[in-house]
Amino acid sequence: MRSENIPSGKSERTFVERARRAQLVECAIDAIAELGLPRASLAEVAKRAGVTKTTIFYHFANREELIHEVFAHTLREGAEFMAARTGRADGPAAELRAYIEANVAYIGTHRKHVQVLTAIAMNFTDEDGRTRLRHDASVYGTSLAPLQDLLERGQRAGEFRDFTTRTMAMTIRAAIDAIGPQVSVMPELDLDAYARDLVLLFRHATEKEARP
Repeated sequence: MRSENIPSGKSERTFVERARRAQLVECAIDAIAELGLPRASLAEVAKRAGVTKTTIFYHFANREELIHEVFAHTLREGAEFMAARTGRADGPAAELRAYIEANVAYIGTHRKHVQVLTAIAMNFTDEDGRTRLRHDASVYGTSLAPLQDLLERGQRAGEFRDFTTRTMAMTIRAAIDAIGPQVSVMPELDLDAYARDLVLLFRHATEKEARP
């Protein structure tokens, strides 16, 4: 509900509303990580946030909209993490290595968020088992474009051989995304070794000429 004690008008109310919306998203992330998606009800999220369900409906039309925002928010955080670690790479081949290493590093340092992404991707479905995620929200939607662009730039620069860039991009993502379910059951998984193996695998898969 809007507070009547905010004196300075719309801008401050908007700040408060954004802060509450962010709090609800974080509480939903915690609930999904601890209880799983089916048990992360609006009542549970409200309890964790110390508000009523009515407050949630002020910010989100329904549970589905909240889940969409949790997924999109977590993807955005991951993208920011990635950007900070890949922007200084010199050339497409180095960028691809940095991309793989940064993804694996994110999984290692943000296991709760990866667990939530995995839970939503696997369980946020309709009665026919089809995903409820919007196409553009998925890592295989428009957010795959930067990786595909990287591969295309590598081909134009002569660093990468000829291949279908979308197929390669999807294969790289699938190899990375496979880590999430593994670390949830194998917390001792050596992610540094995993990253080295993926870098070597996709170096050989993409490079134009084999290196000695």
